[in-house]
Amino acid sequence: MKKVTAKKIAEELGISTATVDRVLNNRKGVSRKTVIRVQKKAEELGYRRNRAAKYMSTQKNHRIAFVLPVFPNYFWDELAKEIRKAASLYEEFGIFIEIQRVHTFPDNEQVQHMHHLIEQGNLDAIVIAPHDAKPFEDVINKADDLNIPVFTVNTDVPNSKRVAYVGSDYFDAGYIAAELVTLFKENIKKVSVLRDSEDTYQMQNKQRGFLRYFQENELNMEINTITFNNSAYITQSRIEKMMKKYANELEDSDAVYVASGILGEIEKYWNNNSKKQVVIGHDLNEKIYNAMNHGIVTATICQDPMAQATITLQKVTDYLLENKIEETTNHIVKLEIVTKANSKYYL
Repeated sequence: MKKVTAKKIAEELGISTATVDRVLNNRKGVSRKTVIRVQKKAEELGYRRNRAAKYMSTQKNHRIAFVLPVFPNYFWDELAKEIRKAASLYEEFGIFIEIQRVHTFPDNEQVQHMHHLIEQGNLDAIVIAPHDAKPFEDVINKADDLNIPVFTVNTDVPNSKRVAYVGSDYFDAGYIAAELVTLFKENIKKVSVLRDSEDTYQMQNKQRGFLRYFQENELNMEINTITFNNSAYITQSRIEKMMKKYANELEDSDAVYVASGILGEIEKYWNNNSKKQVVIGHDLNEKIYNAMNHGIVTATICQDPMAQATITLQKVTDYLLENKIEETTNHIVKLEIVTKANSKYYL
């Protein structure tokens, strides 16, 4: 196959080779409309650029900050590990990442941290796993106004100027949780939902999806919501206090949906329950795995940290190196259902 050159693309579009070269090498001075035309024609003709060769000629490095929460540790530690593994594949193209873990409670320090990163002005892109949506809209828009692209991972800020989101659909996650409740047990009369007291974008969508399933299927049952302070993620005594306070209520439930990140912390408080319940939650770690094998957790709905890390880095790299503005879209990572039978494959 004959090599596709900038000259060939220019001839096809009736524009100068210099203009095409500027677009292909991600240089400024070309209108957005022309950039998109060139990119589409380059893809149509099968143009492939040698990223490593380009880096050798320009020696231009790109710095990307990944801003991740601290708790729950088990999930964010895993995502951070996968980001580092994926990032190693892009270093030869001048892509260098730094992972910054920022507390989201008792006070959410992420917004202030974002302002600090923007003011430093030495980043080419920011990827953030925001604790919530609404509080981040202004700071993400500020970054965009200063030509710092922002991507969201794991949790989205849809009403902002972020470039793209990579992560799960949390409405679907809640919807699937409700369906699992009905599949694992018949004649359910009462369901309890354990969730964060903070009404974040993620938590709202999980609960909306959970309730929608019962509404759509005309299943009338008592649904009781139990909330807890986010400090339960770091203070075991908070979980113990909550579980004791609602012990009778939980034992009376036919099923329990743990919509938060404390699924692995509740096993010892369930051991004395005389009633066999369906317990559905999210994610998988050693504690949740053990709870499954002890018959306490019925099923969990998992995301894929490896996919989130790999796809996010691919999108950021394409955006920075290939100037793929129009083509950079959201990617919803599939949800996977894990039970005792297949849980060993997810550790």
